[in-house]
Amino acid sequence: MSKRYDKILKEILKDVVDTLISRVIGLKICKSTAIETKLQVTNEREADFILRVELEDGSTSLLHIEFQATNYSKMIYRELRYWVYLTEVHGVQPMQYVFYIGNEPLTMKDSLLSETTTHRYNLIDMRDVDCEKFLYSDKPEEVIISILCNYQVKGVKIFIREILSRLRELVPEETLRGKYIRQVEVLSQLRDLQDEVSKEAEEMALVYDLERDVRFKQGVEKGIERGIERGIERGIVKGLLEGKQKGLLEGIEGMLELKYGSAGLDLMNMLRVVDSIDKLVEFKNLIKKTDSLDELKDFFG
Repeated sequence: MSKRYDKILKEILKDVVDTLISRVIGLKICKSTAIETKLQVTNEREADFILRVELEDGSTSLLHIEFQATNYSKMIYRELRYWVYLTEVHGVQPMQYVFYIGNEPLTMKDSLLSETTTHRYNLIDMRDVDCEKFLYSDKPEEVIISILCNYQVKGVKIFIREILSRLRELVPEETLRGKYIRQVEVLSQLRDLQDEVSKEAEEMALVYDLERDVRFKQGVEKGIERGIERGIERGIVKGLLEGKQKGLLEGIEGMLELKYGSAGLDLMNMLRVVDSIDKLVEFKNLIKKTDSLDELKDFFG
């Protein structure tokens, strides 16, 4: 996968691997177990997913799955190295599938035929997969994957509205729904649809708003309660400020985790020593505006 999308895509896709196996690949498995993905090949590389699977007929096999966002001309050789390594280490010839999730026309080769060697892996272009395989799922993790599929019959606007409407139906809690919408936006970049997704989310009033965040409100309410219990005006004011600050910090923490993962959460130690509400609000707005973690770090000087 492209480095730009690698980490967040892997995080999103790990929840739908079993669905892709059953609905796209067509394998009927009873159980799957993830195994070590770091392969000691010529250059150490971490495979996307390697699973030991138990099939309906009682047999077991090894399933190697990769997601590729760009046309890598040497993909066949990479897959061959994986095949040799996995067969040697595990004593099982793996079934290999590569899901192409890029936007450019697929040009990768799925087979190698030479005088001395023959190898083939299964190459699936997600743009050929009917979006309805995922769109009407009851699992939001599966619904968001439909953005990568074939939606031509529906048209862009209707298609995106259906995705967002399904997420609104399935995820009533606003903060969690905001997470899934952000994931749709990330995946939509692979289809040049991010602008459309953002506009539709805004029109449908689905944009994540910290001021309406449940944790933010709870922080404010707790601050008010603490101030009232003290029974003095100073306590009320202090409680309000503490509650708002706590709400801001919890909301910012959720935004950082959603956008940057563990790397974003590393900034929380610096944020917790910020005692200015205005500075926290400024930082919150910066998260919305930038996609650069370095720019966020520069905020602290």
